[in-house]
Amino acid sequence: MQDQIHPSPPDISQIIFLHEKLAKRKCDRFLLNLALAYHQMGHKVVLYTSQYNRSETIDDFKFLDKIKIRYSGWWIPNSLFGIFRGKMSILKSICLALRMVFSRQKNASNLIILDTSIIALYILNLFTHNRLLYVESFEQLRNQADFCEHSTYSPSLLEAKFIKLADEIVVESDGFAEVFKRSFPAVAKEPVIIYPAIDIGLWNEDGIKIQRIIPDLMDNTVVFLSIGKYKRSTNFKLALNAFEILLQLIADIETTKCFQLVIAGNCKTLEEKLYYQEMVSTTKERKCASQVSFLNKLPIIHEKTLIMGAAVAIHPSKSDLQADFILKAMSLGKPIVATTKGIAPQLLQNKVSGITTEPDPNAMAQVLRKLMMSPHLQSFIGDVAKEVFQKNYSFKSFCSKLSEITFKHGIEAAPSIKTLKAKEA
Repeated sequence: MQDQIHPSPPDISQIIFLHEKLAKRKCDRFLLNLALAYHQMGHKVVLYTSQYNRSETIDDFKFLDKIKIRYSGWWIPNSLFGIFRGKMSILKSICLALRMVFSRQKNASNLIILDTSIIALYILNLFTHNRLLYVESFEQLRNQADFCEHSTYSPSLLEAKFIKLADEIVVESDGFAEVFKRSFPAVAKEPVIIYPAIDIGLWNEDGIKIQRIIPDLMDNTVVFLSIGKYKRSTNFKLALNAFEILLQLIADIETTKCFQLVIAGNCKTLEEKLYYQEMVSTTKERKCASQVSFLNKLPIIHEKTLIMGAAVAIHPSKSDLQADFILKAMSLGKPIVATTKGIAPQLLQNKVSGITTEPDPNAMAQVLRKLMMSPHLQSFIGDVAKEVFQKNYSFKSFCSKLSEITFKHGIEAAPSIKTLKAKEA
């Protein structure tokens, strides 16, 4: 089926979102990033969802009280006796699309953004003349332990056909773009890459005293910080091994005794809890055990406080597709040491906004040693990283990219956008 050619609307009336369930997942946060951006830019935002429990949703998106939320398919169960989850999700997507079709204003030209089942694209393409922006989050793959840029999703024939109906396809990182190209080789349209905005909501609140998180830390402690999921693919052991070697490379014991490696993340699944216990048990057998701290709960304010107090951010993963920790460290002007694999090389200009090295503990330890021996280099890399973040990955930049997309398809900005700058949440 050929891509539908929509008539260019003279003006925008609403930005409409279709999202199956509002909760605290990564996909929820990214979609709410988009909704918040359009709301801040002055557009009318309407969100169609099958489920929204205010007590279970992301608590730092307070703007949800100011937009219209409409429900459809709430009566459809998530599964039948633990099976048919995919079928139930498709049914909810159909209900959301039909509810939107039958409740839309006549002759209104809207931009519709959705991340539901692709079948909703077909319904909206068939019954509306709106611009369609599809957010591909690869929920079927992202929870797999070996999920990386070389992963491939195998779409059904209908999915491969209907995805072409989207006017734009949005993904949240360069890694996701590679997965999309491998999974949908017949789609000629290049996916639009928009990294999630992290400088919004609770992130803009003040940090707290780091000793409230790790009481044993002294005021002169030099913190090496690594944050991520407690999974083998995060490769925390590389950071641990590099830190242990670093302590041996620097002969000045008075200096190294102030070093502390902090490994932090949230433990929610059984796999994450088991890996956390494995890391703690492994570290207890090492000489550097007293200089390593593990955290298995990481609220946003704690995460910001740790990054603010860190001397260096270590990103050891070799196959990650999400860049939250790197972007957060950049936003606070921290020097970053990462591997040459995964997402880091796409974000960091080596030796300018961060340092990338081979995923080898000896190589990483040498880089850390050079940083510790040169406070000027630490400051320079951190300052450049912050400038790069403000220019390319801030919420203001996020809004600008969305404005470019809407303007590209002949959709005029809301009147207030021409005079209103994007503000922080």
